[in-house]
Amino acid sequence: MSTAPSLARFLHWAQVRPDAAAISDESGELTYAALESTAHSRAAELAADGVRAGTRVAVECGYGADYVVALLATWLLDAVAVPLDPAAPAERRRHQVRKAGCAAAVPFADTDGVVRAAVAEVTSGPTDAGPPDTGEPAAYILFTSGSTGLPKGVEIEHTGLLTMLDHFSGAMGLGPGDRMLAHSSVVFDMSVPEMLVPLTSGGTIVVAPSRCARNPEFFAKWLLTQDACAAYATPSQLRLLLPFLAGEWVFTHLVSAGEALPAALAEEVEGVVGTLWNGYGPTETTVCGLCTEVRPPYRDPMPIGVPITGLRAQVLDDARQPVPEGEVGELCLYGVGVARGYVGEPGLTARSFTTGPDGSRAYLTGDMVRVGADGQYVFHGRIDDQVKIRGHRVELGEIESVAERVPGVSRAVALLTEVLRGRGELYLAVVCRAEDGAPVDPAAVEAALRERLRHDLPVHMRPGRLLFFDELPHNASGKTDRNGVRRIVEERLGHP
Repeated sequence: MSTAPSLARFLHWAQVRPDAAAISDESGELTYAALESTAHSRAAELAADGVRAGTRVAVECGYGADYVVALLATWLLDAVAVPLDPAAPAERRRHQVRKAGCAAAVPFADTDGVVRAAVAEVTSGPTDAGPPDTGEPAAYILFTSGSTGLPKGVEIEHTGLLTMLDHFSGAMGLGPGDRMLAHSSVVFDMSVPEMLVPLTSGGTIVVAPSRCARNPEFFAKWLLTQDACAAYATPSQLRLLLPFLAGEWVFTHLVSAGEALPAALAEEVEGVVGTLWNGYGPTETTVCGLCTEVRPPYRDPMPIGVPITGLRAQVLDDARQPVPEGEVGELCLYGVGVARGYVGEPGLTARSFTTGPDGSRAYLTGDMVRVGADGQYVFHGRIDDQVKIRGHRVELGEIESVAERVPGVSRAVALLTEVLRGRGELYLAVVCRAEDGAPVDPAAVEAALRERLRHDLPVHMRPGRLLFFDELPHNASGKTDRNGVRRIVEERLGHP
């Protein structure tokens, strides 16, 4: 019998409400009973393929019914799901399969065979995934951007997962028959509560058509034809949707997360939602670490909330000691929702994960915060060069590492700026120079660089423009001056 508590909760609702709609999409509705039956059939196929407790299983598909079935099937066998984006570059998917040590993959007809081939490599030779789970298997491994040039896999536990799901269904008062929108990629952790909050509270997942991701006008018109539902969305997505919603009420509850929520946007959103929430949380703390309901009057910077159920927080100085009340420091979250670490990366895990005051696992977020007089946490920027692109966490160092592997690129600096279009966009400042000082052909380097970025990085991590310079600013210690690079890039953009 599976030990996955979120699965047990779903099975409870399948027994209590077998004929209720579990999933609603363009093809119709799938009842709880039908979903359970389909998941068991898929689990039998996986078991025949050798999947056992603790097996890491690649799940390469889009959001919606296929993914939900695969996830439940994996958990029925006490296996570990590893969601992968079918649209991601082939080498990135190969790396993720190898790093996670996936010994199986859920079969889907419309895949390109890359993941299957990578799984075959894993099962026929050694991997760098580290030892298999010895205790309770993880719920899933989700890959995020890594500063070393390769993504890192975050191992999330079942107990923290259900605790987070219960927090949000409880906070929003969701229960049997309530609806929640699913529209996020399965490799974006916002998809986790979208698809699992309903299934663990007796509700219905309302799956947006895939066309919605590319067409905000179509998305808005589709939303207006649906009964109001709860939803998660990034501020970037909301900005695109709002002009087409015409102030119509479409969300019972809306959790804004993945990026900072400006006060001006909160005011605009107010007319289309019943209750607005502002959420914060890295993947390493099971989707969301802090959250709060926000109400007018809205003022910047908006509060990012207080720790959700199961988590506690400290604000630390450089010596990892608590800062005086009201001062800015690094946010450290500890408790049930903290991930095990990065799969196959003991060094990275040791740098970011530590022990909390109560002896539980703790995660050093790298985010600077302070606690206001009302107890609400307020975000004050990053310690490092990590940014958010449409809700996806991006390490600028990963982009730079990929670029600097191209022959003829001596230095590359990635940055996010709003100077050109008023919204955050990625740019790459590049210096071309051969290692031996010989002249290089800028056009050839640019072509090779564009091909490498396309080959190695997912779409949301590819810079919109490459800007070439003879040299980049340096500080007194000889290191690249990122503020100086930002200045010359924005000058170039402003005066092309």
